[in-house]
Amino acid sequence: MTFIMSARSLTRLDQAALRAAQRLEDGHPDCATAGTTPPTASFATAESARRMLRRTLRLKPWVAIASRSDEAHPLADDAIGRAFRLRLSSGAAAREFLAAYDGNRRLALSIIGACPQCGAQVPTVYIKSLADYGNWLRLGPSLGESAHFRTSPAHQGGCPIPHQPLNTPA
Repeated sequence: MTFIMSARSLTRLDQAALRAAQRLEDGHPDCATAGTTPPTASFATAESARRMLRRTLRLKPWVAIASRSDEAHPLADDAIGRAFRLRLSSGAAAREFLAAYDGNRRLALSIIGACPQCGAQVPTVYIKSLADYGNWLRLGPSLGESAHFRTSPAHQGGCPIPHQPLNTPA
């Protein structure tokens, strides 16, 4: 049986992510990875994307993760299939993620957030661990970007972001 997260549970997830990010900053490498390599299969499934999010955020098996095809983003460059939009809900609050292949053909998770220029909901940064999610909560747009951030068709028509150079951390 699966359960929708309560607002309190989503807050606890955010707090755990912030603690993991702080531990990583303090030099504890155990927070740096989810412990597994993302799949490189030709075709990802919604179930494999949900499993990856569950493993990355260390979610319990009973936590419900809604998934649907993302109409705006392809699964990979020049692919026919659509990426997956994953959602953790807790009443009015929710967190959304995009599961799509990165430039290395590995299934990657990006946090969906508001574009700082146009406000559209676009893939912001890749996350590979709970600490990455915590860093996004703390630092947001100052992190390195998901490759999908600049190329996302979800940006509003006049948004300058798709025409700017990629911002990645050194």
